[in-house]
Amino acid sequence: MTQPDFEFCRFIDKELCFVTIPDFYRNRKILKFFYNNLDNDAKLFYKWYVYANVFIDESSKNIIWEYLNNAEIEHELRLYDLYKKYNNK
Repeated sequence: MTQPDFEFCRFIDKELCFVTIPDFYRNRKILKFFYNNLDNDAKLFYKWYVYANVFIDESSKNIIWEYLNNAEIEHELRLYDLYKKYNNK
């Protein structure tokens, strides 16, 4: 990893960090705001972060990733359904 990579790791830790689906859902708007302001390399780095999460299954990671990359309401609704599923446990 290069020095800029480590700088971005700190940014994830401070601004873009989440662990669980309810955690992501509660902070989704600010996470999406920060994500939308990243350059393409940083977005790719964040994709690795999202998909490396061992507490979230791959289909749920796909829903999170689609939400981050699309503005359509259907992605917000899919994320909400996912949140309800995990928040009721």
